[in-house]
Amino acid sequence: MNQDVANIKSDQFSEDEFEQEDFGEQERHEKPFDPSKVDVTITTPNLGALIARLDNSEIDLMPEFQRSPDLWSKQAQSRLIESILIRLPIPAFYFDAYEEAKWQVVDGLQRLSAINNFVLKKTLALTSLEFLTDYEGKKFDDLPRSLTRRIDEFQTSVYLIKPGTPLLIKYALFNRINTGGLKLTPQEIRHAMSQSVRDGIASKFLYQIVHEDTFKNVVRNKSNRQAHQELVLRHMAFVLFGVEGYKSSLPKFLDLAMIKLGQLKDEQLETLRNDFLDSMEVAFDIFDTDAFKRSLAEPSGNKVVNKPLFEAISVSLASIDKSERQRLIVCKEDFRESLKLLLRDTEFVNSITLSTANTENVLTRFNMVKDLISQQLAKDLI
Repeated sequence: MNQDVANIKSDQFSEDEFEQEDFGEQERHEKPFDPSKVDVTITTPNLGALIARLDNSEIDLMPEFQRSPDLWSKQAQSRLIESILIRLPIPAFYFDAYEEAKWQVVDGLQRLSAINNFVLKKTLALTSLEFLTDYEGKKFDDLPRSLTRRIDEFQTSVYLIKPGTPLLIKYALFNRINTGGLKLTPQEIRHAMSQSVRDGIASKFLYQIVHEDTFKNVVRNKSNRQAHQELVLRHMAFVLFGVEGYKSSLPKFLDLAMIKLGQLKDEQLETLRNDFLDSMEVAFDIFDTDAFKRSLAEPSGNKVVNKPLFEAISVSLASIDKSERQRLIVCKEDFRESLKLLLRDTEFVNSITLSTANTENVLTRFNMVKDLISQQLAKDLI
């Protein structure tokens, strides 16, 4: 394929609302999955067969709440179509074939979207062509039959992840496969893999939460790469498995949490949701725009959410009862000052800035925040 297509950059979400994280060396050494449980087959259908699936909604191009399928520019989409028309090979497509009637795209979303835009939706006019310059500005219906036939007969390679492959292994496979020019974020992978469980209930659960005003009061930037959903998932993971249940690595811990969310009953999800949103409301009442930010102790610093701090505070607030949360609001000035002091403590600051996924640092920050809240509540009783 033309290098212009291969080098398309992803539409990265704005990092303005989040501190960059240092996960440390421990995150880089995950245990491999069991290869004997991998069930993947390869087929070589003509592109026309995939187009027929697209036309009959048998490939899920845009699962609800999925990242945008149209991140490629018109030029990049056109160069892909040109590659097909001049019979240049294109990369293989990967699908999760959990449901025969509707495949989930694992790798190839942008390529399939470009083909869909040109052949079926007919919204793409070819532009910036390198070889077929006579067809500049043309749409699918403007092409001669000799060229449209090339599209139908173009041979592709398709890998199907078969039913029965364990979900956690699918996550690992997705990460291995996800190597193209437009890589998915880890949370986008979790989203895609979760669609086969209870109609994607885990993704819907996270989506609904991040669109609540209570959440948007404390995390205000716009994200179309599932960054906010991952932030909420981090909270849920520690609530579901407990801080003591955490063992590096963080990505695998979050994978397990995404799977667990899909297994919970509706009433359990509702309890998680209510406790989380209540913790957001309390945090905003107490810390206002400095909620989950080190700017509370460093007013001149950037007002950005620190994810490890978010985890420790939100989970600690969600773990106490409503009456205790209200008592913290009543004495919020004192509590703010106590947290400011904690944010100047070297051990605590290290735990939320250096090797943040290290098991010891996770335990350190959670225990220090938990102790701070306990001390504040005890002081309030005096």
